[in-house]
Order: sequence, then structure tokens, then C-alpha cells
Amino acid sequence: MSTTARNVLFLLSSAREGGNAEQLARQAAQSLPDGTVTEWLRLEEHLRQPFKDLRHAPGGYPKPGPELYALAERTLAADELVIVSPVYWYNLSSTAQHYLEHWSWWLRMTELRFRERMRGKVLSLVTSHSSDEDDSVAEPATLSLKLSADYMGMHWRGALIGHANMPGQVLSDTRALDAARDFLVRPVSVEPRAA
Repeated sequence: MSTTARNVLFLLSSAREGGNAEQLARQAAQSLPDGTVTEWLRLEEHLRQPFKDLRHAPGGYPKPGPELYALAERTLAADELVIVSPVYWYNLSSTAQHYLEHWSWWLRMTELRFRERMRGKVLSLVTSHSSDEDDSVAEPATLSLKLSADYMGMHWRGALIGHANMPGQVLSDTRALDAARDFLVRPVSVEPRAA
């Protein structure tokens, strides 16, 4: 982890701007201590290059375009990555999944040292779904990210889950708002799994 100001990157991946997951993430961010560097990045604006699995193709992966390379560097500059995604069909949004697919590309770019530089960072999820009080709906999305954190040797903070359907409804979910107050400030005690 960085010894300077903590850097938290919020990766917005909803198909709806200002949706319930984003509003819940912004509530959680209010508790971050002064001096925390926060960046809010709407992934769909930075993932214009489709992911193609070229691991076994002649020549392998080409170097990504400047926009994707900049996204990789912004990812690596953060101390904590917060995936902000509603539950769509029991999983992460396609935009969040698209972002994670690019990790496979970045892992194979020796100059990025992607896996080495991701180790020890914190990964978390802020999400919302329309099922009243049933957090099991978010389990596939949560497990996907937890396993990704384990694979990369990252710390897994966990998931902050809100319940909402209509825009702004998450701000009436008192349980989620209470959990948001300490979600990003509580210590992460679980050690990353050996890579």
C-alpha cells in the first residue's frame, strides 16, 4: 500500500448514469478521511476497444491503444479499486466484466508488471439490486470479484449492497446507508492469498 495519501478509484459500470449503485458509493465515499485522493471513472467512456482473447494467437496481444493503456495505468496507480455495479441478471454489469477481461491482456504486457503491481491493493464492490432484503442475489457478483482478488493477491474488502429499483430509491435503504458509513474506512484484515 502507498505510504502517501490513499488513492481510491471508483469504477462506475452501470448502464445508467447516477444510478443507485453510484449513489450508494458516493454515500460511502463521504466517510473517507481528509487527504484521500478519489477518482470517479465511468468505464464505458474508456473501454471502446473490444477485448479479444489472443493468448494463443500468433504474436499474442498487441499493445493497447493510448486510452486503454491509460486505463491500465490509472488502475495501477490506485491503492483501492471500488467496482460500482448494479446486479444485472445476477452478476456484474457487462461493462464491469469487460473491464476485468482486459486484466488478462494487461497481465501479458511485461512492461506493466500488472500482477506484481496489483498485489496488496484492495478490491471492493458497491452494488444495488431490486430484490427486497435478499442479499443472496448479489452473491455471484461478489464471488466473482472475491476470486479475482484472491487470484491477483489483493485484499478483498467485501461488498456494500443496497436494495432499490427506481432511481434514487437506495437513499431510502437505511440499512445500506448505515453500512456505507464505515464500509471504506474499516480496516481490511484478511491477508491476500499467495499468488
